[in-house]
Amino acid sequence: MKKVFFALLLCGTLFANRAPEEGITPRAQPCVKNGVAEIYLLADFLYWKVTQDGLGYAQRGTSQPVLRRGTVYQPRFKGKPGLRVGLGLNLAHDGWDLLLTYTWLNVSADGRTSNTDAEPLWKSGESSFLAGGLTRAVTDWNIHFHIFDLEWGRHYYISRFLTLRPFFGFKGFFSGQDNCISYRGFVDQNRTQAGTNRVFLEEDTWGFGIRLGLNTAWFFAENWSAFANFALSEAWTKFDVERKDRGNGATILHLHYDRYTMTPILELGVGLRWDIWWNEDSYHASIQAGWEEQMWWDFNRFYSVNLPDSSLGNLSMQGLTARFRFDF
Repeated sequence: MKKVFFALLLCGTLFANRAPEEGITPRAQPCVKNGVAEIYLLADFLYWKVTQDGLGYAQRGTSQPVLRRGTVYQPRFKGKPGLRVGLGLNLAHDGWDLLLTYTWLNVSADGRTSNTDAEPLWKSGESSFLAGGLTRAVTDWNIHFHIFDLEWGRHYYISRFLTLRPFFGFKGFFSGQDNCISYRGFVDQNRTQAGTNRVFLEEDTWGFGIRLGLNTAWFFAENWSAFANFALSEAWTKFDVERKDRGNGATILHLHYDRYTMTPILELGVGLRWDIWWNEDSYHASIQAGWEEQMWWDFNRFYSVNLPDSSLGNLSMQGLTARFRFDF
């Protein structure tokens, strides 16, 4: 009898010590009045600078004898506008939400040099086609992105002035980039016979993988907060690569191959946000502006004769992001 009494007492104590569900981590999303789900929309204006390693097209300072310090010529990367839109669902169950976003980017970079002691970096073999040296080198690089992110998260208060939104989901993307490099120079060492060499590089890519992260908001006034977000993805990626070299009107190299590998992607963002709620927290709107950074590891898979099986470097994105969100 005593054992039964103590068991009932222990169960009663355990249930008595449980805090109310909303008292543990109260939801921070707008109130869902219909008891099922209500939508929200967001739109981002992006002004990002996209750079990629391994796009050098000419160099000087390696020929013998070395008379002065050399350099590597690379494209000039500039900031370009982009767009991100999202459709979300605030769920009535425990403050969860679903969000699908689409990001579009299309950027380009170019470069040129007329330095007569420069050498081509993109060679068709062990030696340069233009053995007599360059008189002009031009590069034109372009990349476009279509990115889809699906998130399942919960937005809640961890204190009166701090909210968290952990989430997990999936990332999918497809992109295409091409790089056209044109060389002019001399075919012979005596520099008597002019020639041209053009290198066409193309890379079509798609990927899909798991994505998870955390959004935070640090309120320092009634409607104002500083936010800090991060996300990490690992995407199974296919690289469809092609290269074609032409010299003086003839094709001197042409190849194509597919490559499969994992691509890690890191996303970071910080900034300021202004929020407003009305009609008993049924509606919500916010405006925010901040700085975002992304790193896509080993994304340059252009075919290099000297490094046929290697990545030529990472892809980086960074810049300003302005967002408007409305919860119905």
